[in-house]
Amino acid sequence: VFNKFEEEEAEEQPRRRKLVPLDYGEEDEDKGLGLTAPCSGGGGGGGGGGDGNHGEEKRKHVKSLIEKIPTARPELFTYPLDWTMVDSTLMDRRIRPWINKKIIEYIGEEEATLVDFVCSKVMAHSTPQGILDDVAMVLDEEAEVFIVKMWRLLIYETEAKKIGLVK
Repeated sequence: VFNKFEEEEAEEQPRRRKLVPLDYGEEDEDKGLGLTAPCSGGGGGGGGGGDGNHGEEKRKHVKSLIEKIPTARPELFTYPLDWTMVDSTLMDRRIRPWINKKIIEYIGEEEATLVDFVCSKVMAHSTPQGILDDVAMVLDEEAEVFIVKMWRLLIYETEAKKIGLVK
């Protein structure tokens, strides 16, 4: 009698959907910017030990830069973004992959049209509120979190580019 119940339970498990973890906290991934990968490299494929201090210095710069970026929506949306730093290279290397990753997290699948749409809005220097209004229909309650995080990433990337943290 007991074995039969265990067999039924074992048969059910493969049918369960795989859940995609969503990060809701601002503390994850260096305050939601996804900055864990770029700062771990050290800048030269492990250049023999002399590279350690430079990596630590860079990490401090990154951390202080992140702390300067506002987290509250009103201050964030009024932050003066340096649009001269937003170019196709920055879009293709950092912003587009991040947008694509987040869209997959929120929707559950790749949505190239939506990614292209958001990227075109950014390249057209749209306001964050304007982009938020446009994606709200698709992303519902995740739209605000998405745009806030994307705008923080944009600010980070433009500021980091200005001071030479990223190429």
